[in-house]
Amino acid sequence: MSIELLSKNTADVFNAIVREPNWDKTELLEGIKKIILQARDSVGSPEEYLESLLVNVTLQSAYTNTAISFLTECIEEEQFLSHESFQSIMANVPNQVKDSNFIAENTPRFKELVYKGSTSEEHIAYAESVYFHTKLVNDLLIGFIGIFLEPDNRNYMDNYLEYSSKVVVDAVMHYCQTYSNHILEEINAMNSTQ
Repeated sequence: MSIELLSKNTADVFNAIVREPNWDKTELLEGIKKIILQARDSVGSPEEYLESLLVNVTLQSAYTNTAISFLTECIEEEQFLSHESFQSIMANVPNQVKDSNFIAENTPRFKELVYKGSTSEEHIAYAESVYFHTKLVNDLLIGFIGIFLEPDNRNYMDNYLEYSSKVVVDAVMHYCQTYSNHILEEINAMNSTQ
């Protein structure tokens, strides 16, 4: 399979993912608003809210790194691990983060990414967009892995095993980023008209 075919097949998988009902833009927008309100209500100041967004971006990166490691292992071992093992590994991420210094060690590298703007309002607006982009990338990656592991898709997904894990992960992450950006653009357009 050529790189072009890998790219096309990966795009097809992501097109299928975003057509699922849970990717409805209106529902995503409502979910985003709900998360923002809950997060803002759970803290006492804009500074605490900004800090909580930074921690959540860092936590999302732990989920993404774990999912990438899982996909890498599948490709390198040329085997389809069970969906249950993937769910178990992902469910254990909060415990791994809690039992390590992951947040303390990784928050500084995300701080520069998250804290952009010259006013508190700009910081918060940008941090919210970074958080939701990071969350969407992670959710798309998890969606891809779910399809990858589905036994009914093995004939189609066997093609991915022909490539190095780096090539596959790069292609998958490219589409995660692209689709996340596109979804956020659509949501921002919807939000500005409401």
